[in-house]
Amino acid sequence: MFTEAPLLDVLNYLPDGIIIVDERGVILFANESFSDMLGYENSMLTGLNILTVLADIDIFQKCIATVMKEGKSLDAQTDFLHHNGHIVQTTKSVRMIRLDGNVRFFVNIRNLTELNQLNRELLRSKELVELQAHELSKLLNRKNQELEEILGSIDEVIWYIHSQNLTLSYVNDAINDIFGIPKEDFLTDPTLWQQHIHPQDRDLVEIFFKTLPQGHSQTIRFRIIRQNGETRWLDSRIHHHPKLNIFIGITSDITAPKTQSEEIAFLAHHDPLTLLPNRTKLKYQLNSRLEHSEDSPFALMLLDLDNFKNINDTMGHKVGDDILIEVSRRLQNTIDTYDFCARFGGDEFIIILHNADSTRIDTVAKQIVQIFKEPFAINGADFFLSSSIGITLYPQDASNEEDLIKHADTAMYNAKHKGKNRFVYYHTSMQEALYDVLHIESLIRDGLKQNLFELYFQPLINSKTLRIEGYEALLRFPHPTEGFISPEVFIPIAENTGDIHLISHEVLSQACDFIETLRMQWDDPFFVAINVSAKQFHREAFARELLEYLAQRSIPTSFLKIEVTESTLMENISTITHQLHELKGGGIRISLDDFGTGYSSFSYLAQLPIDTLKIDKSFILPLFNGDSNRHIVTMIANLAHVLGMSVTAEGVEESRHYDFLIENKIDTLQGYYLCRPLTKEQILAKLQEEAPYFEPKSTVGYSI
Repeated sequence: MFTEAPLLDVLNYLPDGIIIVDERGVILFANESFSDMLGYENSMLTGLNILTVLADIDIFQKCIATVMKEGKSLDAQTDFLHHNGHIVQTTKSVRMIRLDGNVRFFVNIRNLTELNQLNRELLRSKELVELQAHELSKLLNRKNQELEEILGSIDEVIWYIHSQNLTLSYVNDAINDIFGIPKEDFLTDPTLWQQHIHPQDRDLVEIFFKTLPQGHSQTIRFRIIRQNGETRWLDSRIHHHPKLNIFIGITSDITAPKTQSEEIAFLAHHDPLTLLPNRTKLKYQLNSRLEHSEDSPFALMLLDLDNFKNINDTMGHKVGDDILIEVSRRLQNTIDTYDFCARFGGDEFIIILHNADSTRIDTVAKQIVQIFKEPFAINGADFFLSSSIGITLYPQDASNEEDLIKHADTAMYNAKHKGKNRFVYYHTSMQEALYDVLHIESLIRDGLKQNLFELYFQPLINSKTLRIEGYEALLRFPHPTEGFISPEVFIPIAENTGDIHLISHEVLSQACDFIETLRMQWDDPFFVAINVSAKQFHREAFARELLEYLAQRSIPTSFLKIEVTESTLMENISTITHQLHELKGGGIRISLDDFGTGYSSFSYLAQLPIDTLKIDKSFILPLFNGDSNRHIVTMIANLAHVLGMSVTAEGVEESRHYDFLIENKIDTLQGYYLCRPLTKEQILAKLQEEAPYFEPKSTVGYSI
């Protein structure tokens, strides 16, 4: 019936159903997608009247009348009859075309129930269309009008661009929908498409076309600015034709799906409190500079707020968080566009200056010191801070990421020892900054010998029953002369020296003692959650030895829960995943702690044996600073529940935190509003004195 076999072959590659019918409704052509959609052999449809496969036969005459009058029909939902009798819901559009001098109707049909699968097939079809672009160019010479009718019915932009000057020589009608400009304007002014590229993406697009080798195909994503000023994201598959000296492109508007994924992508690479890049983004940034900066020196600054912990301890995390947000704003206003600023953790920030000019480094460092001269006005009160800054230079001081940060840390501690509120350049003779580390190492060994390490236990409350369902074991180090030494201080040092293994054994031993005591006095089921360091997982026998230890003490594995942080998990995903599966197989539940704070594990969640996602307090404490934090918490909870995991929220310190989390079906709650961490003796006394149902009380402090 049709003689242009190559053209029909192209239509068979499209994921949407395509049929061509005459005025009576007789199907003259049906592509394979339409045949598969209705469960027919392709040959069975040709010659069949469309009325036999329509659920509502009246719709055909109405549609033909509209098309004859207006030349096309609006997209409309239409029900077709599958070969086996069930209804196939679709959306269709109809256009009138002329083939061999006859009026025909070109029908584009999309299966709504299989849209996601069709989208994936469309991507594959695009590549096939691209490979046959040279055949299409030949057909254009003698079948230009018919091809225009067909290509005009496709939603993606198909275009040709000259290799030498990047001027547009051909484009289909779909460009009007994406750019908001008629295609005739683009053909009249062949450079118009370049003028609508977003200014920040023009260099990217120019380099892409200049460097795409002949005969190769690649994908590029960039932004355009429509006629009405709206920004759109485009995805273009470009083929550099080796003989025709043109670029052949197929372009789709991906603004909607990209917008939906931006929040998740933002979580992966940014600190949720300050919105600065996080450690993951910092790592990428440093690796990129190290790979391409052999002849381009740069400077790294590590900034630490002096005595910031005192503000958190005395004024609470809300005030501390507001100060960190303001610090971030001031830092960003100090550096240039090509510089980089990230929140390294806690009250530490890292700044990368794009060159190592000593005058500019001094100027920026002085400006940073100066920005702390102005008080931080929070809730009507003025807070005065200062910062200590350590500076390393690449490549003079270090040639890799780890040493650059380590040496900057050494220089920063040297600045603190010199009186704080200053900046210091790293040099190899700096040994004074190591004193604190060596001192803590000595205290750790004293603590192990004298059994000074002690576990506190913070109850985990079931949000539905208000019963205590478990406890998190929190390690404390009360030294007789030094006072309480923060885990944030001694844990990293213990990990570096290897003492973390002895400390971890002490934690497990005390946790098991607590479990045994509690089992004798408490009939309800419970668990004790202990935190596991990355260094422990690096030992291949860790999981096996842990299970053996529980067996030796006759403690069922259901009484122990392991908490592992995202950063720990991502250090060696394959080794740690294997150990987690071994623990899970032994009956130990797994909780992913501090979720969303450093490394994003979204792509691994479905593969890991995780029972619980634990939302970090950095999301909970600022819940009511803006809508975004509440959206993030809700999104994480929904994700966890879809994956069959429970959700725990830590940092519940206010009644409105509690109410919001209860309302949004967070399974387990933990925080000062419910109960502060208690000693073993205090927990046992509490169980004797109080009813099993938990009554929230106002917080009198903030968790550390």
